[in-house]
Parts: sequence; C-alpha cells; structure tokens
Amino acid sequence: MNTKSFSSYYIKSLTAVENYIGRITRPMEQFSHKYLLAINRWLLAKVDPIGHAIEGTIFKKILQVSIFPVFMVLTFVVGFELIEHGYTRTTFVGLVLMLILMGIIFAPLERLIPFSRKWLDDKDEPVDVMVFFGNFFFERYLALPLQLATIALVIDKISPIIGYDIWPVNWNPVVQVLLLLTVNDFFRYWFHRWEHENEFMWRWHSVHHSSERLYWFNGNRRHPFEPLIEGFVWAIPLSFVKAPVEVVFVTGLLTTVLSRFQHTNMDLILGPFDYLFSSPKNHRYHHSKKIHEGNSNYGGDVMLWNLLFGTFYLPKGKQPSDDIGVGDMPNYPQNWIGLMLVPFTYKRIKQEAEQLNVSPETNQLPAEEFFEIPNRRKQA
Repeated sequence: MNTKSFSSYYIKSLTAVENYIGRITRPMEQFSHKYLLAINRWLLAKVDPIGHAIEGTIFKKILQVSIFPVFMVLTFVVGFELIEHGYTRTTFVGLVLMLILMGIIFAPLERLIPFSRKWLDDKDEPVDVMVFFGNFFFERYLALPLQLATIALVIDKISPIIGYDIWPVNWNPVVQVLLLLTVNDFFRYWFHRWEHENEFMWRWHSVHHSSERLYWFNGNRRHPFEPLIEGFVWAIPLSFVKAPVEVVFVTGLLTTVLSRFQHTNMDLILGPFDYLFSSPKNHRYHHSKKIHEGNSNYGGDVMLWNLLFGTFYLPKGKQPSDDIGVGDMPNYPQNWIGLMLVPFTYKRIKQEAEQLNVSPETNQLPAEEFFEIPNRRKQA
C-alpha cells in the first residue's frame, strides 16, 4: 500500500469511527441539552430580568469590582482552614463538589452581569461535561501512572545532583502560594506558547480553542492527550521545586478558582488585577480569532511571564470581541467524538476549511512569524 492509499484509508477509517460513535454520543448530547438542562436553563432565566434592571446602577459596579478579590481572599482562608483540619489533597469527589458549588455561584452571576448575552446559550454544555468526565478517567487510569513513573525515575537520577533544599519554607504561607503559582506558570507559559507556535502541537490544543463562548466551566475543554504531554514537559521540572504539600494544596485550589474566572462570562472590572493574573478580560483576547490577539496572554494563572517575554496584550480603551473560536476553521467539530478525534482528523478539517475560502487568520501561527506580532500589536 503506497502513502496516498494509506492516507485515504486512514481518513476513511477515522470518518467511519467518528460516524459510528457519533450515532450514540450525539443523541445523548442533544437529549441532555433539551431535557436534562431544561430546569437549569429555566431557573437561570429568572435572573435575566434582574440583570437588565441593575444596568447602569452602582450595585452592578460594586459587584463588578468586588467579586474577584472576595473570591481570592476566600480561597486562601478556606484553603488554609482545610489544612488545619487535615486536608492536604483534592480527591475527584471533592473536585466535583467544588465545581458544583462554584457553578451554583458563578452561573447566576453570569446571568446577572454578563459580558456577552450571546454566551448565555448553553448548547455546548453537555459536550463540556462529557469532555470533563472522559478526561478524568483517561488521566486517572493512563496518564497519571505514566507521569508518576517517569517523574520518579527522573528525580531518582537527577536529584542527587541538584539537591532538594531550594524552597523558602520560612516565608509567609500566602507568599509561598503566590510564589509557587508563579513558578508553576513559568513552565505552563512556555508549553502553552509552544502549542500555538507549532502546528503539530496546535492539533491538540485547538480543542480548547474550539469553544465559541467562554463561561465558568469550559476551561476544562481539553483533549486528554494534552495534559498527558503537558505532564512530561513541565510537571517533571516542577517536581524539583519540592514545595510543602500544604502550599501545593492551596495553590491547587487557587488555580482552580482562577481558571473559573479566566473563562467566566461575568463582566468584571479588575483594574490592576488584569496585569497580575490571567483574568477574564485578557484571556478573552487569547481566544480571539485574530492572530495578533489570540497569540498572546499565555499565562495559565499569572501575567508576569507574558509581560517579561512580550506576549501580553490588553489595549486600553478597547473591549475583546465575543466572536471567538478556531478562526480559520468554521467546520471545526463541536461534538464530543469529533473533538476527541481532531488531532487525527486535523489535516482533513484543514483541507475542507481551505475549500470554504475562509479568512486565513487563525489562532495558531508559525514560530518564524510569531515574533513580528509585537510590532503588529503597536499598530492595532
């Protein structure tokens, strides 16, 4: 079998798999949206009149300014309180309960002070839920054992050379958490940037950018292979930091909270926080369909590394667009099985998109062109 025949057979096989599994999963997605989310949609719609009523009021302004810092303080308070009671790790059940609690708080607030009312449409929520649970089982039973084994092997070989005593354990615990958050994000920054600059890596990461709206839950929309690769690339060097388990625990809670805010549809006013953390406003630019906006703000939690390496983008007097997604692929899959197969069907999707004569703009950019972006940003 020659290369052309194999490629044709490969594409046909993947298409057959996608169609076969899709016959089961797509009706599940449609049923979940139409019936299972109906009560949730009805309850949240009750908030809409209040949202319209508070437009232009001082009450709305107070909410916009105070919600983020209040949550930040509560995260530290609750995190260290849990440590006092012996909790130093997050179980899957605990994570789900925390996400449910956040949803009970975040979802109504997104209806009360929405950035975009277009983003209130919950048609994609069943897919995001399926991605979340599917990724959990993949990570727990395949990715995590591989990562732990690799990390243990690397540490055993290298740790005698570099030593362990590098963490400032005598510093204030809050400062230690913020330090770990920043160190952690250094590795995440470069991995994330690589995913945008390299087309092969973009195949996996584009699943995250397939979302056509941002809301509190869909930060979890990721292909399961992405965190698998990520674990080897930045979890291994991070393992040498050796921060105390209590600091790691609170940092994990803070990362979870920040990721909810990063994708929230709340119209918040954060002022200097937009320059310190990965905030709703600067992250909306990261999800833009435009090259000079999308290839920026790579920080998962903090903005320090973007500011240092010239990839921070937050123009004054301007608001990000609510038209987001994979800019050059209007045919990009929006169902679960389609998203899971994207890294393997990417070439076909790209070819089909080119036949649609769409704009050449994309969220992904070749590395040789990437460093021209700062000049384009100044002109924008």
